[in-house]
Amino acid sequence: MGIMKRTLALYVFVPLIVVAVFSAFHFAPLVGTAENRLYDGLLRIKEPIEENDKILLLNIGDEAIVNVGVWPWSRDIVARGLVLLREFEARTVSLDIEYVEESPRGVNSSVLNEEIPELFDQEFSTIRRNITDLFTALQQGQIPLEEAESFVEDLGELTEESRNLLLDRVQDIARDNDEFMGNAARLNGQAYFTINMLNQADPVVRESTEEYAREHFTVDVARDRTEGEEFVEADAIRPTILPILEHAAGIGFVNVDVDADGVRRRINLLIEHEGDYYPQLALSPILDVLGDPEVTTTPQRVLLEEAELPDGTVEDISIPLTEHGKTLIHWPDGDFEDSYRHMSYYRLVAHEELENRLIENLRIMADAGYLNYYEGEFDPIQAYDYASDIKDDVLAGGDPAQMDEYVQVREAFFDAVGDLLDGETEEAILADVENALEQDGLSEEEQSNYEELTEEIPRNFENTSQVYEQLSENRAVLREEIPGSMVFVGLTATGTVDIGVTPFSERYANVGTHASIANMILENDFLDVYPLWYSVVAAVLVALGVAFLIRKLNPLVSIIVGVVSVLVFLTAGGLFFVQTGTYFPLLTPALSIFFTFLVITSVKFIQTAKERSYIRNAFSHYLSTDVINDLLSDPSKLALGGEKKHLTAFFTDVKGFSTISEQLDPTDLVKLLNNYLTEMSDIILELRGTIDKYEGDAIISFFGAPIEYGDHAARACLSAVRMKRMEAVLNERVVEENLSPTPLHTRIGINTGEMVVGNMGTFQKMDYTMMGNAVNLAARLEGVNKQYGTWILASESTRNEAGDDYLFRRLDRVRVVGINTPVRLFEVVDERSNADSQIKEALEVFDEGLTFFEQREWEQAREHFNRALEIRPDDGPSALYAKRCSDFMKKAPPKKWDGVYTLGMK
Repeated sequence: MGIMKRTLALYVFVPLIVVAVFSAFHFAPLVGTAENRLYDGLLRIKEPIEENDKILLLNIGDEAIVNVGVWPWSRDIVARGLVLLREFEARTVSLDIEYVEESPRGVNSSVLNEEIPELFDQEFSTIRRNITDLFTALQQGQIPLEEAESFVEDLGELTEESRNLLLDRVQDIARDNDEFMGNAARLNGQAYFTINMLNQADPVVRESTEEYAREHFTVDVARDRTEGEEFVEADAIRPTILPILEHAAGIGFVNVDVDADGVRRRINLLIEHEGDYYPQLALSPILDVLGDPEVTTTPQRVLLEEAELPDGTVEDISIPLTEHGKTLIHWPDGDFEDSYRHMSYYRLVAHEELENRLIENLRIMADAGYLNYYEGEFDPIQAYDYASDIKDDVLAGGDPAQMDEYVQVREAFFDAVGDLLDGETEEAILADVENALEQDGLSEEEQSNYEELTEEIPRNFENTSQVYEQLSENRAVLREEIPGSMVFVGLTATGTVDIGVTPFSERYANVGTHASIANMILENDFLDVYPLWYSVVAAVLVALGVAFLIRKLNPLVSIIVGVVSVLVFLTAGGLFFVQTGTYFPLLTPALSIFFTFLVITSVKFIQTAKERSYIRNAFSHYLSTDVINDLLSDPSKLALGGEKKHLTAFFTDVKGFSTISEQLDPTDLVKLLNNYLTEMSDIILELRGTIDKYEGDAIISFFGAPIEYGDHAARACLSAVRMKRMEAVLNERVVEENLSPTPLHTRIGINTGEMVVGNMGTFQKMDYTMMGNAVNLAARLEGVNKQYGTWILASESTRNEAGDDYLFRRLDRVRVVGINTPVRLFEVVDERSNADSQIKEALEVFDEGLTFFEQREWEQAREHFNRALEIRPDDGPSALYAKRCSDFMKKAPPKKWDGVYTLGMK
C-alpha cells in the first residue's frame, strides 16, 4: 500500500500540482511576456498575409519635413492635399493626425499673390483715369469751373468705393484654416478624421462637437452577447473640432493597445461611450468600402454581414475576438518601409509648387502674346481659371458634384499645355520674328529687340517645358498610385514619437497599424487565439500522459521522452497555428510537461546517485570530464568486453629517463614524475583523450573511445603539439627548481586504425584498454623517433584523417612486421597556423629532396637536404637523409630496392 501511495503521489499528484502552478503563473508578467514571444516566433514562421494593393500609406516623412517645414504644418497644406487626392480619385483618405484644437488663422496665398495685386492695379488705374479725365475736361473747358465741385465730389465717392472694396478684399488674405480644412474635407467627400477615447472627462470638448460625433459617426451594432460581457468603455471622447468634423465622411479612434513588453499585438475595433459605439480609424472607411454592412457582435467575434468585397462578391466577414474583446493584428511580414505601398506627402506639395510655377510662366507668356499663336480649341489659361473657379465655388459651399467637371477641365488644361509646348507654337512665333528681321528699314533698336526675342522665346519655352515635364512625371506617379486607393496619412519622420513595436519590427510607424487592420479585413485573413482554459485542460492531459510514459523508464530515457514530448507538443501547436491562424496557448502545457518529467526524473536520479558517484570516482583518474558525463548518461558502455573501433593510439616516452632516474633519489624522482605526468595528462584529457595506463614515464592513451567522435586523429595531433609546447614551459621550471639534472624531452608515436577497445579483466578488477596491430604500430613509432631525429611521428592514416590544420613532414615508407603493405611515416611538426615561414621553407625543400631520394637521384637529393640544414641546422631528418645520400653515392642500394625500410622493434 505504501508503494502504491508513493507511485500515485509521484505520477498523478506531481503533474496536477505542476499544472496548477503554471496555470496561476500564466497571469504573471514574465510568463505572459514569454507566451507573447512564443506567439511572435510562430507568427514569423507563418505564411505572411497578402498585402492588398488598394492600401496606400501617404507618409509625412523626412523628405516632406525637409522640403515643407517642421511639423506641425499649417492646416491649409493638408487641406490642399485633400483637394488633390479628390482630383486623382482616392477611394478614402484617413488622416492619423489629430485636429482636436483650433488653429491660428492662416494666409490665403492665392488672394495675397494673385487677386490683391490685380485688384490694386485695376482700382488705382480707374482712380488715375478719372482724375486725368476731370483735369482734361477742365483744361479744355468742357466743364465750367463753377460746376467742377460736383465732379470732384463724385470723384471722391468713387475713390471711397475703391478704398472699401480693397479693404474688404484684403481681409480675405487672413483665412480660417479650420474652416478651410473642413471645406476641403467636404470637397474630398471621403476624408476620415480622428476621435480620442478617454479614460476621464475632458472639459475642453464642446458639447456641440460631442453631440455631432454621436449623431453622425457612431456605428449601429446589433449585439448578441451573454449577460455581463460588455465592450471596452470610454469615460469621455475628444473628437476632431466641429468646423472640420461636420464635413468629414467619418471618424475613428486611434487609441493603441500595447502589451506589457511594449509590443502591439491586438486592438479594439469598437469602443463604447454612453451606449454608443465608435469605430477604429481603419474600420470607419472599411465599412464604407464594404457597402455599409450590418455589424453584429458576439463575445467571440465581430460579424460584418453581407459585405461587398472589392472583387464584387458579397459575403459575411467574421473577425475573431480574443478573451478581452480585442482583435489580433495580422501584421505584414517586415519593417514599415517594406510593407504596403508608400508615397511621400511631398509629392502633393510638389505638385502644387510645380503647378504654380507653370501657371506663372504661362501668364508671362500670355502677356508677351505667345498664346495668340496657339491654335488649340481653347485658351489654356482660361481653362485653368475656369477649373479654379469650380474648386473655389465648391470650397465656398457649392455642390461637390462639380468636382467631376473640375477634373475633366484640368485634364483638358494639361493636355492643352502639352500641345502648346510641343514646338509648333514656338516655331510660328520665331518665324514671325525672323520675318520681321528680314524687313528693310529697321532701326538699330528694333533690330536689337528682335534679335533678343530670338533668344528669349526659346528660353521661355524651354523653362516652361521643363516645369511641365516635371509636373507631368509627378502627375503620372499620382495617377498610378492614388486612384481607388484607401489612403492613410500619418507622420513617419525620424523624430516622431508616433512609432511602435510589432512582432516583426522594432520601429513601425503607428499609421501602419490602421493600414494593417484595413488590410486583414479586405483580405479576410485573421488571427485567433483559444481561451486559457483550453490550455489548462491540455496541460493536465499531456502532463499525466508523460508521467505515465516515463514511470518505468530509466532517467536518461525519461529525459529523452520528456524533451521529445515538449518538442512534439510545441511543434504540433506551432503547425496548427501556421496552418489555421489560430494560436493555442502553448507555454502552460509545455512548462507543465517539462517540469513534470523534470521532477519525476530528479527522483530517479537521486535513487541512482550512489551508482553515479562510483562511476565518477572510478574513472576520473583516466577519463576527461565530458567523457565521464557521457558514461554517466549510459553506464552500459562500461560493460565487460571489447569491441572493434576505429581509433587513434597515442604513445609517449621521455628520452633518457632511465639515466635521469639513476641520478635522483626516490622522493625527487616521484616529484619530477608527478609534475611531468600531470601537465601532459591534462592536455590529453582536455582534448577528450582516454588514458589507458602509465608505465613509468610513458603515457599510453587513445582518442575516440569510449565516446565516439570523428576527429580523434586531429585531437591526437593537437595533443602532441601542445605537449611539446608544455614541455618547454615545464623544463624552465625543472631548471629553476633543480628537479632534474637534464631537461625532459618527449618522443610521441601516433597511429590511427582498427583496434579492439573495452573493459578487460573481471567484474571485480577490470582495465579499460586497447590492443591490436594498430596499437603496436603507434608504440613502435614512438621509439622510431630516435632513428630520424624527430619528436612526433604519425602514420599515413593519421595524417590523412587529421586534416590540413597541421604541418606534416613526409618521411620514409616502412614495412611493419606482420603487415605487407608499406606505411608512409610523417613527422607532426606544428599547427599550420603557428608555423613560421622558415620552417615551411625548410620542409618544402626537404620534401623536394625526398622526391629525388626516392627516385635514386642522390646528388640532387643531398643538395636539397643540405639546403634544408642551412635553413634549420639542427634538423635531424635532413641530416639523416643527407648522410644516406652520401652513403648511396659511394655504394648504391640493390636495383630491386624499393625505398621501403623494414620497421623492427623499438
